[in-house]
Amino acid sequence: MGAAAVACPGALPPAEIAARSRGALDRPLTRDVELTIAHASAEAVLLGAFGRAAPGEIGAERTLLRRGSGGAAVRIGPGTLWVSLTLANLDALVPCAPDKILNRHVRPLLRALGRVGALAHYFGRDWLSVAHRPAAAVGFAHDRASGRLHVEAFVAVSTPFALGPRASFLGKESGTLDALVGRPISMDRLAREIVEAYAPEAAALALLTIVADAADPRPDPPWAATAEEAIGEVGAGADASGRLRVGGELMVSRDALAALEARLAAGEEVHAAIDASLAAPGVALEGVRSLRSLADVVTRAQALRDRVDRA
Repeated sequence: MGAAAVACPGALPPAEIAARSRGALDRPLTRDVELTIAHASAEAVLLGAFGRAAPGEIGAERTLLRRGSGGAAVRIGPGTLWVSLTLANLDALVPCAPDKILNRHVRPLLRALGRVGALAHYFGRDWLSVAHRPAAAVGFAHDRASGRLHVEAFVAVSTPFALGPRASFLGKESGTLDALVGRPISMDRLAREIVEAYAPEAAALALLTIVADAADPRPDPPWAATAEEAIGEVGAGADASGRLRVGGELMVSRDALAALEARLAAGEEVHAAIDASLAAPGVALEGVRSLRSLADVVTRAQALRDRVDRA
């Protein structure tokens, strides 16, 4: 691996953070490893790539945007440090199998947090633990066909990242680094430690200008069928245009999920479509213990749609 490229632009508007996250798998890369570290200039909620906003969960007064990585909705603000790692392929930084994406790529972040006095651990879910409590959200976006990978973290330095309790937290209350460590954590120092941990021989990365689409993702209706899985809810149901979608708070290769939806739209049997799309070699999938959960929500959503069509 050659030298990584790093950008630390300071504060970015939430809409720009969300747009950069959504475009991470598609924009041109100057290096095989590109690291961006910034903090949000204002508060917002970033919905996961495949999630929907449940009625009353976000609040109409909050800015709601969609990011590129999967997982649950995340709150960001001026006390949030955004860590964005964009890779040309799974092995660009370290050797990595599709089922080890977060395990492998959060290790430098854990070291950096330890260097500022926030001893951190990762236990295989969608958050990092400091003082035995959730203190940062982590997630990924992946494209199986191109091999591109984006891993990002939202570190709650002084702005909480969670909207409330989640089953994924295993009964633990989330907190900020400042509160958990008992003193203010310097975001500038933490950013420097993260750069040193991921890219000690970094070159400068010039950020491309983007047009940040601030479209609110609330118009899609709630999922027609849901189930609770390892890191949160999975669901199926029509989107605002009437097309059956599958998603929720999971993390999955985006093209594999798109292939599943295309197979379902073509009338393929549910279990066969899921196996062919999501159990294929090279597909990254986190947050789902069993594909039966997805088959169940799709089957229930289809049955509800059929009843509505016959009425």
